[in-house]
Amino acid sequence: MRATILLALVLASGPANADDVMDGWSRRGAVYASIAMDDGTPASCAALCSRDGNCRSWVWTIAGLDGPDTQCALLSAAPTPFRSPGRVTGLSAGLVQRIEAAAERPPSPRELNALQSMQHGEHD
Repeated sequence: MRATILLALVLASGPANADDVMDGWSRRGAVYASIAMDDGTPASCAALCSRDGNCRSWVWTIAGLDGPDTQCALLSAAPTPFRSPGRVTGLSAGLVQRIEAAAERPPSPRELNALQSMQHGEHD
């Protein structure tokens, strides 16, 4: 039963979009580059991430919060976002494509068996 509810929630939420940005949110950890930007925007930070094969997510910070310039942090993972005024975060275009591809494929036989066993209460 719980697996069915979880699967329904995941499917209902839909895949992420490259245009999905979370204004007022940030991510902690996995930062491998922090770039000061004179006139940077969240869109320019997202573009930097999408051009970098190591980037999985990004965080843009308004000027004055972490220094005199806007900041763009590139992350090698996509940690869970948390509320953080003055910041904007999103996923790399490559990661979004992988998420969308995974959402489009049907469950494997192994996944179906696991879901069915959860439905029948074989695992709590």
